[in-house]
Amino acid sequence: MKTDVRVDAVRERVLEAACKLFAGRGINATGVDLVSETAGVSKRSLYQRFPSKDHLIAAYLPRATDRFLADLIPSEDQGLSPVESILEVFSATCRKSAEPDFRGCPVLNAAAEITDTGHPMREIATSYKERMEGYFTRQAEAAGAADPALLAVQLTMLFDGAMSYAAVRNEPLPDTVDVTVRTLLAAQAVAVPAQVNEH
Repeated sequence: MKTDVRVDAVRERVLEAACKLFAGRGINATGVDLVSETAGVSKRSLYQRFPSKDHLIAAYLPRATDRFLADLIPSEDQGLSPVESILEVFSATCRKSAEPDFRGCPVLNAAAEITDTGHPMREIATSYKERMEGYFTRQAEAAGAADPALLAVQLTMLFDGAMSYAAVRNEPLPDTVDVTVRTLLAAQAVAVPAQVNEH
């Protein structure tokens, strides 16, 4: 039996507008009126799909973060070793921080703007940080780290710190990020290549 999956074009336009505006202007500074105007839909149509701004934020954050991480986490078909995969995350982060429209990590930005711990965004934000930490844990285990869980926490904190560093200063990350990653890996008895091949 064939399933008829139809894309809600209005919902897509609203989400795309939210992604653009929340990233560029900030969540708190962007009202629903501006989202509906940018999307080219009526407020009534917007509210039919997202009963409140909180619902819109909760739908926006996974999309924005998926796209953000897709540019940073190497795919398996790149053929990188676990150590190279970890290093590539931070190399990609450095490259991304140099892009003109770089605004930092969507999850960190949302958490900074929305302080209510009961907001639906919080659970989503936590799940994405756990996803990042899980990725580092798997790579650390495969690389033979002495304490993969500890290394994963350290790398996740470094990643978050690097994002904040670049966003606050509005400048690309320095090369010292790579040195720091290599230092953390070496402290865990992980053999680190002198230079990672470009892929």
